[in-house]
This record gives sequence, structure tokens and C-alpha cells, in this order.
Amino acid sequence: MERNMALETSRLDRKLAQLRKKSYISAELIDLLDAVTHLQLAALPEAEVTLPPDGELTPPEAVLQGVSLINRENFPYDAAQAEELLGRLVDLVGKSEGPLGEGAKILAQALDKGDLTPAELFRRVLDDDTTFFATWAERMPDAPRTLPFLALAAMGPSIEAAAGMLAEKLPEMKVTPVGTCPVCGSMPLISSLEQKEGFRHATCSFCRHHYRIKRIACPVCGEDDHKKLTFFTVDEEPGFRVDVCDSCKSYVKTIDFRDLDRVALPVLDDLDSLALDYVAANQGYRRATLSAWGF
Repeated sequence: MERNMALETSRLDRKLAQLRKKSYISAELIDLLDAVTHLQLAALPEAEVTLPPDGELTPPEAVLQGVSLINRENFPYDAAQAEELLGRLVDLVGKSEGPLGEGAKILAQALDKGDLTPAELFRRVLDDDTTFFATWAERMPDAPRTLPFLALAAMGPSIEAAAGMLAEKLPEMKVTPVGTCPVCGSMPLISSLEQKEGFRHATCSFCRHHYRIKRIACPVCGEDDHKKLTFFTVDEEPGFRVDVCDSCKSYVKTIDFRDLDRVALPVLDDLDSLALDYVAANQGYRRATLSAWGF
């Protein structure tokens, strides 16, 4: 599908302008995200991804039962593009002040010395190697998420491009049987209510695939007893709500811009609604995934 880059750039700029109005998000962070997201958007249509043969994908009947089309560790991406973007992102973030910039400098030194290669880093991301990233977090204690942030930002455009191609191979289904991503099996980052009926969709925390889920069900544990499911809103954050589950004590933020003149960009909406994460945490609920940026 051909992308309307002018429209997507306009939507991105509108969302970034909205974020700049948030008092709890620093101008320096918004400037950095501005540069990173525009770099990613420009790279997206240039990604070259080769999908595995259809025979290596999960059969349709299993996908309809809730098995993902492909496992995360086998997810295709454009290694050459990701390596080039990693270099640019490390340079970009390394010029910023503060812990994140210092973390980028540490990574740059490791790459220069050969202590770490882009290929190894990307493999650790696909394997979701928490032990590996915990070790690196100890080297960047003031910004422990620096390494996965940079790696995922570099891989992001081609992962998203691959997800779009893989989604075309999904069997037809109105609603997924489980809350996890039908493409890669990852947990949702955020959900949204769409169309006048309020159909609930989720955005994958890994591949960014957008898919429809059950409205009255916890996407984390599958609980569908409405007595154990509720949501709350905050007056200061119109257009957002937090869906909580008392069975697993998890929560997923939900975008509802149906009555508002606002652009929905889930990855940045996750940051836009950061205040709701604090409220949910104070009430004893936890996220199933990290935030989109790891901040």
C-alpha cells in the first residue's frame, strides 16, 4: 500500500505540537522525540524486508485459535537499514545532555571497540533477552532503558513495515480470540475506541500492528467478567481512559478521540497520557508492557 507521507508527516507534527503543551514533559525530550520520529517516518517506506516462506508461518486455523502468525524471535527486519539508523540515532542522542546522552556515548564506545555489534544487539532485542539488557542497564544506571530504546528505534521502521506485510497473510477475523498481537504474539501497548460503535482496537507493543480486540475483556489475562473489569478517567486528560482488571491487577490505557478533534498516534499517545500511568500505579495496577519509549 502506497503511503501518503505528507499526510503522515502532518499528523506527526500535530501530535508533537500537542505534546509540547504538556507541563510534565521537558522541551528537550520533545525535541529529541521530534527528531527520532521524523527519522523513523522517513525510513519506513525505504525498508526492505524479506518475509519467511508461507510454509514457515503459523497455519490459519491455529491463528484463529490465538497463536501468533510468527514468533518474535523469527521476526523479519531490514538489518542494513537498522544498522544505519542505529549509527544516526546514537550520534543524535549522544549530542543531548543528561543521562540519555551519556548512555548513548557509552553505547557508541562499545560499538567502536567491537565490544558489541549491531547484529548481536538486534538479536538480543528479538529474543527479548532481559538478562542482557539488565547487564547494560547497570552501566547506565541513570538511564537504564537507553540501549533497548536505541535498538528498537533503529529496528522500528522495518519491523513496522514487515508487520504490515505479514498482516496481509492473517486469516479473516473480526475480533482476535486473545488480546495479544495476532502477528507476533506481543502484548498491546495501548488500545483505542473507534467508529461510532466504539469498537476496541489494540496497538502491538513490538510490531505496532493495529488489531481489533474484545471490548469487554482484559487483553492481558482474558478475564471477561464485567464485574472484575472497570475503567477510570482523569478530568485533566480528556480523550483517555484507563481500563483495569481486578483479576490480574493490570491496566491498559485507552484512547477515545471520537468526540474530539485530535489525531491518534498510539506510540506518542502513550507518552501524551503518561499522567494516567502514575494514577494507575498509585491504585495498585501495573502495565503489561513498558511504555513505548521506555521513559
